[in-house]
Amino acid sequence: MLAEQIELATIVLCYKASEDVVGAVRSLLDQDLPTEIVVVNSGGGNVGAVLKSAGITVPCIEYPERLYVGAARNRGIDNTKAPFVAFLASDCRACPGWVERRLVRHRSGARAVASAIANSHPRNLVACAAYIGMFMRRLPGLPETMAIRFGASFDRALFDCYGRFDESVPASEDTEFLKRLPPELQPVWEPDVQTVHLNETRLLRLMIDQFRRGIGHGRDMHRILGKSHSRIARDVLRQWRPARTLARAGLSGSDLAYVRLSMPIFWLTLAAKACGVLVSQWSTDRPATSGITAN
Repeated sequence: MLAEQIELATIVLCYKASEDVVGAVRSLLDQDLPTEIVVVNSGGGNVGAVLKSAGITVPCIEYPERLYVGAARNRGIDNTKAPFVAFLASDCRACPGWVERRLVRHRSGARAVASAIANSHPRNLVACAAYIGMFMRRLPGLPETMAIRFGASFDRALFDCYGRFDESVPASEDTEFLKRLPPELQPVWEPDVQTVHLNETRLLRLMIDQFRRGIGHGRDMHRILGKSHSRIARDVLRQWRPARTLARAGLSGSDLAYVRLSMPIFWLTLAAKACGVLVSQWSTDRPATSGITAN
């Protein structure tokens, strides 16, 4: 298929040429329908060489400096041409049908299409705790009324009408962009578009990750909503109850059973994240060290 006939561009976001990018790009190359691929790597390294060593050649844009996610998204938009634009972080994988199902909704008139998240290790309790903690509102079985609309692809014309992603914030650039869109242009929920996130499988690393995420979450919620850090921390701990409700609504069978078994670990991750929120009131505004997230 000629490049000008490809309808969806996918911008792969990478930090320090992480080797995870190989799996992300390969998951796009394995799709039934082709997608225009551009890898945006910041923070150093040679992502083109990493991909080439795996037998993959796709366009890559390298930045020695660290880019916030909004800036990396925008560079990808500038360097692609397809009429619809999607994003994939290097620590994620596009499930079969990821391109096709997006295009079905876009062709039917949806200007933005949100996606669900699948668990990379559904039989590992630590990974299940990470999964429900980070993606409880993007479970594949959730009804439209309960789902949060992230992991979206967009009609390129929206960026001409409503601007680009904010390049000055470490995170939540997608939330800020969606706030600019009127209600009729908000992403539609399409659970058949699923992205696998590579969840942490080791408890100590998960606790450290959640603590760091808590620092960023506390900083962002205080900046965006003006909440006190203690209130933000309490809100984090209260996620225990909705997580169980959402798991019952969005999962079934053994997937639900393993998430239920992971609940004690999930509680520990909430405590770690809440501690990070409290620490964030003394932290400086700098990017997290765990890389880019754009699911």
